[in-house]
Amino acid sequence: MNGPLAAATSTLTPAETGRLPGLVAAVLADRLPVERLGWELDRLQEERLPALAAALFERLLYRIDTRNYGLYDRMWRVYAALGPARQDAAYFVAALAVQMAPIAPASGHMARGLFHMLHRQGRPEDAVDLFGHRLIESPEDPSVEPWEIQPVLRELGQSLPEYSRPVCAPDARRDHRAFAAETREPWSCNAVGGVVPRGLAAFATRRWERPAIDVAELRDAEVQISRNTVVVTDRNGVLHPDLSVAAYPDDVRRKLERTEAEGEPIPVHDADEALVISDYCPPPNLCHFLYDQLTRLAVYQRVGVDTARALVIGPPFRDNFRQPVLQRAGVTRLLSTDQRVRVRARRLWVSSNCRVVSHFAHFGAGWAIEFMRQTLGGRGVKGWRRLFLSRRDVAPRRMLVNEAEVIALLEPHGFEVIVPGTTPYEAQIAAFRQASHVVAPHGAALAHLVLCPPEAQILEIFHPLYTDHAYAMQVQAGGINYTAMVARDAYSDAAEWNDPDPARDIWAYQTRDMRVDLDRLARYLATVV
Repeated sequence: MNGPLAAATSTLTPAETGRLPGLVAAVLADRLPVERLGWELDRLQEERLPALAAALFERLLYRIDTRNYGLYDRMWRVYAALGPARQDAAYFVAALAVQMAPIAPASGHMARGLFHMLHRQGRPEDAVDLFGHRLIESPEDPSVEPWEIQPVLRELGQSLPEYSRPVCAPDARRDHRAFAAETREPWSCNAVGGVVPRGLAAFATRRWERPAIDVAELRDAEVQISRNTVVVTDRNGVLHPDLSVAAYPDDVRRKLERTEAEGEPIPVHDADEALVISDYCPPPNLCHFLYDQLTRLAVYQRVGVDTARALVIGPPFRDNFRQPVLQRAGVTRLLSTDQRVRVRARRLWVSSNCRVVSHFAHFGAGWAIEFMRQTLGGRGVKGWRRLFLSRRDVAPRRMLVNEAEVIALLEPHGFEVIVPGTTPYEAQIAAFRQASHVVAPHGAALAHLVLCPPEAQILEIFHPLYTDHAYAMQVQAGGINYTAMVARDAYSDAAEWNDPDPARDIWAYQTRDMRVDLDRLARYLATVV
C-alpha cells in the first residue's frame, strides 16, 4: 500500500509481528468485524502498542467495511501517537471522520489539525474552504479561532468580518468595574535537578499583567444558547460580541434563525435576573471550572449581584463535582449550556473575563483563590497525609508507565495512592486539606492543591513536551512549597518527543506517556520527607 496509509509492519517488534496474524484472523472471524476491530484497537492502545494498532487497521482496511466514525476517531489518535512519520496518515483518517460526522464532538479538534496541515503544505485556499464549510455546519465548534484564520485570509487578500463594540441606547447597558488591573511579580520555582520546564521558565523574569475585570449589565436582554455557546443581544436586537461566548457569534445566531425557519422551535426561558459563568472551555475540567468559572461568582458579587437568586448560565452539570460545588457557593438556579434554548432576562450580567479569559484564577489573583478556598471549606491548618495522585483512570493520557516503581519508592515514606476519578469528591477535598506532601503528574486533580496547609510540599511531574503554569501560578499566591520535575517520554529517547522546541508541532503530546527517573525522585524525597 502506498500513500499516507503505507503499511506499518516495518516498525513492528518481533513480538508484535507474531501477534498480528492472530489479531487479523480474530477480527475476520467475528460476526461483527467492525465492532471487534474497534475493541482490539482500544485494547492495543491500552497496552501502548500504537504501531501494532496501525498495522492491524491497515491489514483490514480493504477486507471489511471500515466506514465507521468511531474507527477513524480512534485511528487518528493512533497515528498521532506514532509521531511525525505518520502525521499524514493521522490527518487522512481525520478527514474521513470529519466528512462522515462534521458536528460530532471530536470532529472540531480533527478539523483544526486538518486546517493547519493544509496551510503548512502551501494550500491556503483548501484550508479556508475547510474552515468555511465547517463554519456553516458548526459555528459553535469551528475548526479554528479568528486569530488563526486571519493570517491565512490575508495571504489570499481576504478578510474576516470584525465585530465592533455595539452602540445601544444608554439605558440598555451599563458597565461596572469589579477588579482593577494588577501585576503578578516574577517568581522562581524550584525544579528537580535544576531542569525548569520550558512552560515555567518565564516565571523568573516576566511580569504577568492581570487585566481589569468589568461586568456588563443589560436590561431586557436575550441570551441564545446552542451547544455550549452563548450569544447576547440587547433589547434592540443588537448583537454584543464582546459579551458572547462564541468565536463567531453572528454565525451562531444565523444558524439558530435557520433552525427555527425550518420548523424546529427553540424553547424560551424567562428570568428576572441571569448571569453567565461559562467561557470558551466547555465542558471544563475540574481545574478550569474551579479556577475560572466558579470564581466568576465572586466577580458578580463584587458589583452587588445576588448570585443565590439569579439564574446561573453555566457548563453542563453532569460531572460529579460541578453541581455540588455550585451548591456550596449558594447557587440555587442553574441553566446548562449543552442545550438549545433562549433566555429572556429582565436584567442580564456578563463579566468581561467570560470572553477574555486569563487562566488560571485570573493569573493567580488572590481574591479568586480565596473565593475558591472558602467555597470548598477553607484550606487545611496542619497536614499529615502524603498523597500520590494516579492518572490510571484517564488512560491513555500522560500516564506514568513506571507508576508501580514510583509507588514502591513512595510507600516506605508513608505515601498513599489516590485515584481522583474513582474517589468521591468530598474525600478528594478532605485529602488535600490534610496533605503535607503531594506527588502527581500534571492533571486537573491538582486544582485542589490551594487547599493544602501552609508549608505543604508539592511535586508536579511533566511530560517534556508539555508544561503548564496553572498550578505554579496558584502556589505563588498560596504559601505552598512547589517543585517541578521533567520526566522522559515513555517510549522514545528521540528529540521529537523529549526536547521542547517552540517551532515543533506537538499536537500529539496528549497521547504520550512518560517515565520518571527514579534516582532523581529518590533524591528529591530525601530533601523533603
